[in-house]
Amino acid sequence: MAPLAGEIAEDRASLLEIMRRLDIPVRHYKVYAGQVAERVARLKSNGRLVRRSPLSPLLELEALRLGVEGKTAGWQALRELADREERLDAHLLDDLLERARRQQSTLEELRRRQVTAALQET
Repeated sequence: MAPLAGEIAEDRASLLEIMRRLDIPVRHYKVYAGQVAERVARLKSNGRLVRRSPLSPLLELEALRLGVEGKTAGWQALRELADREERLDAHLLDDLLERARRQQSTLEELRRRQVTAALQET
């Protein structure tokens, strides 16, 4: 997961750079709201007070996979605009799209493994 986390951090930096090039301001309140929502989600009751539910890693992988799918759609939309928007780097967006698709495959494989592990523990 560490390499994947590093790539996701790089993707975020790429997005911020693209936003800067397009003169799109960062809405910090949205970033903070997302961070708060993530922390609140961790407080949910799962019937286990001391340890995590066997399904928790599976749910987290599925949420991460959904996020990567959304990111892929965003890169695809920007790539389509890159042919007529000179501030967008088509080659960078191609690389970002390829990496996002690899991330989707990786997360799907991890999710499949976690399904088996979670069902064996329940």
